[in-house]
Parts: sequence; C-alpha cells; structure tokens
Amino acid sequence: MKSRKLLIPVVIVLAAIIAAVAVNIIRSDYGSVKYNGELYFFNDSATAIVAENREIKYRDKQGLAESVIEELMKGPTDGKHLRIIEKKARLISVNGVETGNVIVNFSREFITGDNTKDILAVYAVVKSLCVTEIIDSVKVVIEGKDIETGDGSIIGYLTNQDINLQTDTYNSEMREVTLYFPKKDSQKLIREVRSIKVTDQQPIAQYIINELIKGTDNEELSQVLSKDTVLLSVETSDNICFVNFKSNFLDKNSGSAEKEKMTVFAIVDSLTELDTIERVQFLMDGKKVDTFGNINIGSMFGRDESIIE
Repeated sequence: MKSRKLLIPVVIVLAAIIAAVAVNIIRSDYGSVKYNGELYFFNDSATAIVAENREIKYRDKQGLAESVIEELMKGPTDGKHLRIIEKKARLISVNGVETGNVIVNFSREFITGDNTKDILAVYAVVKSLCVTEIIDSVKVVIEGKDIETGDGSIIGYLTNQDINLQTDTYNSEMREVTLYFPKKDSQKLIREVRSIKVTDQQPIAQYIINELIKGTDNEELSQVLSKDTVLLSVETSDNICFVNFKSNFLDKNSGSAEKEKMTVFAIVDSLTELDTIERVQFLMDGKKVDTFGNINIGSMFGRDESIIE
C-alpha cells in the first residue's frame, strides 16, 4: 500500500509536467502564421537570380521580414541554385517594417567585391522581402553605411517593380528603340529607329545591346559589335547602366582608335536614349578594366551628341 501511495504523487507530477509542456507548445504556436512565398538565389552560373518557394512561420510583420532574411542567409534547398549571401555575413537589423520602407543592415562580409554579384545580392534581398506584400521598398546597407557601386554612386531604396526577372509575369509588347551605328567612310554615328518585341523578362537596355550585336541591314552603315560578342548582364541603378560583357569583348571589338570610339559611343548613345539612363559603366566579367585598345574605359561615359550625324 505504501508503494502505491508513493506512485500516485509521481503520476500527478508527471501529468502536471506533460500538461505544462503541452500548454507551452500550444502557446508557442498560438498566433503563428504560415507564409508561403519566394526567396531569390543565384542561378547555377551566378549570373542571375531565380525564385525558390519556401514556407516560413511568423508571429508578426517584423518577424516575417526577419525570418525571410534568415532563410535567405541559410541558402537554397534546390541543388540547381547557388548561395547568394556570403556565409560569414551577419544580419544586424531590419528597420522600418511598420512603414513598409525597410532598411536591412548587414555586416561587411555581405560585400564580395564583385560589383555584379553584390548588386544581384541586393536585388535578391529586395525581391524576397517585397513579394511578401507587407513591404513596399527596401534599402540594403552595410554596417549602417550605404552601398556604393563601382563608380561611387549609391544604391538607394528599390521596389519589386524595379527588378525584372525571368520568373516574373510574362508580358510582351512592340516597342521602338533608337540605335546608333557608324556611317561607312565617316567618323559619325547614324540613328536607326527599330521596332522590336520586348517582354518584362529582361530590361529594355539588354534588348538594345542585343540589337547592336545583331547589327544593321543598312548598307551605308557598319556593324558596331562583333557577332560573337557575349553580353553577360545589364543592370541599371541611379541612372547608371552597368553593361557587363564577357572579357573577350576587348579583343573582338578592338582595332583603330576611331573604331573603338565608335563602338563605345554607339553603345552609350543608344542606351542614353532611355530616360532612366544618363551614364554607362563598362564591365568585363563583372569587373572594371582600364584599357580597351586605345581607349580608357575604366570611367563612366555620358552621352556624346557631337559624333551623331
């Protein structure tokens, strides 16, 4: 009888412990919400960002924003995708969620030194947060300081609409673009207006470069870019267009100083026909280079009307 009497209090204690644990579990899940959304990572060549679905539990808007970034930092689950935020990078803070205009503050390890990859990483953060629909715009900073691009300009607040990707809704339309090609036996560029089909899968600036590579059928004009020129990416930030070519651009399009000048300004003047572009920065394999034949292309180029006929 004595052992049975001792057993009863033990059972009661165990029951109380189990009940307490159950209550805590219920409380921890109470009020939590599941978010099924998209996170963005590098594609298999680290030249673009692609979406990956992820389920996230959160309690409030602040928690959702922080959880999105934390999941982004964990890396992709799809073996075809690559990590976009450096493993050593730390999330310092996420501020402004209540206003819809968020500042995400990372440690300095976020920056790799590769301008193209760093910009794509910023884009991934912006897209991943803005698709939650609780956030309108995002600015990424490093230890409280603005991120500077290769030319010293600042990456400010960006919205979902600022970034067009292959995963976005497919819409197409006909659009006129203005291109410039060298006139044969002349040191002038000639304007050529062309109607092309564009979609929201890539920026209009990318179409313009591809049309220049395609060339012209006008027998009075010269081809401006070699047919095997490879365009890696085109990114525009704060009215500066970063045109990233494969490094063999330098050999395939060099020649005389005049030819190289025509090549540079055919690209620059064609791109600056767009209201969103004022200057152009050339990159080769994601990095600035100083020399293109006889021309220094390490600096940014603005529009040159003097060579347009």
